[in-house]
Amino acid sequence: MQAAFLGIDLAWSARNVSGVAALQLHNGRATLTEMPIALRTDEDILAFVARYANCTSLIVAIDAPLCVPNQTGKRRGDALISKVFGKYGAGAHPANRTILGKYNGGVMRGEALIAGLAALNVQHTPHFPAQGSVRCAFEVYPHAAMIGLFGLARALRYKRKGGLSRAAQESAWRQYSDHLAALQDATPPLDLPTPLLQAAWSKAEEDRRDAALCAYIALHYWWHGSAFWQVYGTLEEGYIVAPRLALSDGAR
Repeated sequence: MQAAFLGIDLAWSARNVSGVAALQLHNGRATLTEMPIALRTDEDILAFVARYANCTSLIVAIDAPLCVPNQTGKRRGDALISKVFGKYGAGAHPANRTILGKYNGGVMRGEALIAGLAALNVQHTPHFPAQGSVRCAFEVYPHAAMIGLFGLARALRYKRKGGLSRAAQESAWRQYSDHLAALQDATPPLDLPTPLLQAAWSKAEEDRRDAALCAYIALHYWWHGSAFWQVYGTLEEGYIVAPRLALSDGAR
């Protein structure tokens, strides 16, 4: 089977659903293998990944903390992302074991998922050669990725949260649709189905759309490597893969 690029918008607890999506290349263009879906348990998510276990390459981008060595405070990756992307409104929320321990029965869900992926011969690493034959999973942060992929001056506030008017949130949701549609002219090009792009906001649609974006991040990182992307932080101290911006700010 050809290479597959998976995106997982992972909820911190299995009480909530997670969005999953898969892309493959056909004649140089990326398309979904099916509409993104919502899954709840780690077992269901791993079963989804296992459907692509025989692919020549399997790259999985996950929006969730995957390595959390710190009991309190911020991981190094969180701090670097906030330093570089904070001015765009895309700083990272701090991840630590105290905060995450309040969810999912105290089990670090990202770490548990990584252990399950290892059983599928998917290695946890953000370091691999561009367009190489690899089987890996790594952590991403879509808000930061959008700054680089979409050329944004400010992060899109499309999530329904306090302090944001319904009109502003819906406007950001439509802008998100427009930017995703514009990826049909990107390198590599992405062709998303109209129902996904035109769906009105709901939490379920948000999860599906974010999963599709994570899958495209997996593909884009595999395609361009360090020419566009950077690993902010380390596996030992916590990291996030995001666009290569403002290197002079000391983001190493």
